[in-house]
Amino acid sequence: MVTISTPQDAPRAITAKPEELRDSRYENVNIWHALEALHQDGFVVLKGVVDVTHIAQLNEYMCKEAEVLVSSNAKPFNQGVNSNILQGPPVLEPGLLYDDVFFNPFVIQVMNAYLGEKPIWNFMTGNNALPHTAGLRQPVHKDIIFHHPQCPFFCIANVPLVPFSPTNGSTEFWLGSHASTAGADQIAAMPGDVLANARLRVGEPTCNVRAEVVEARRKIRPPIQPLCDVGDIMIRDLRTWHAGMPNESEQYRIMLALGYQAQWYPNHTLRTKLPLSRAEFFMTHGGQPVEVRADLLPDDSDFGKLNDIFSFKPSVD
Repeated sequence: MVTISTPQDAPRAITAKPEELRDSRYENVNIWHALEALHQDGFVVLKGVVDVTHIAQLNEYMCKEAEVLVSSNAKPFNQGVNSNILQGPPVLEPGLLYDDVFFNPFVIQVMNAYLGEKPIWNFMTGNNALPHTAGLRQPVHKDIIFHHPQCPFFCIANVPLVPFSPTNGSTEFWLGSHASTAGADQIAAMPGDVLANARLRVGEPTCNVRAEVVEARRKIRPPIQPLCDVGDIMIRDLRTWHAGMPNESEQYRIMLALGYQAQWYPNHTLRTKLPLSRAEFFMTHGGQPVEVRADLLPDDSDFGKLNDIFSFKPSVD
């Protein structure tokens, strides 16, 4: 019997059967329900699809790294709010490169169904909600600063490294907001507006959704903060509204972010930055049906900073 969790005002969650976990592949019914969730909600949680020991090892490494990044002010705050930094995974550490994290077969199977055959993996970063940040939250936004297609063209898979709850800053998601949103919903860029990791054009959308649009949506379907366990992966359509939330706990709340693009979408320049010494791991992509678009660079490159700079815009206006 397929187990589908669908409580009211919560994201839909897909739980694999034992034989699906054994085969590293969902059967048709679970793909059906995952697609319903993405098309209707712009968001789905895949339960228990990553080895929890892999997650624990990544979290231990990245929490130690976060201490250095925060104490040295090496990272700008994300979305201009002093509670959240971008922090990508450790791509140089061979002992921390896991297929079920970087090339998860369940994620890639769902992406092939939602975005079309052989989606492109060309984006990687991570998000760290810093501890003791009560009262600090991001504005409701999309990670898009252009007039985007109003159909599925890009998705983000978030891999939480700790259990997610409102207490430690589980991201706020506005389920279903992707289905009708357009660039006109966002605040237009004005002279002098800046983003830490992108260039704004005057008159084009900024990330932030207009306040009146947010309040109108709130009356239809208010936002949620999902509960997730270690081993889960969250997938969101890039168009889905969301916001980083305060982390009132004592610990870092880190989630990885892997981006998948539809083959038809005309962004030909976005490439994740990876170390040449790890080319064999990344370019064989765990044997999964996904195209890797990456720049392979010398190992002394600053991959954390390089992968913080990205654009989802079409390559040609």
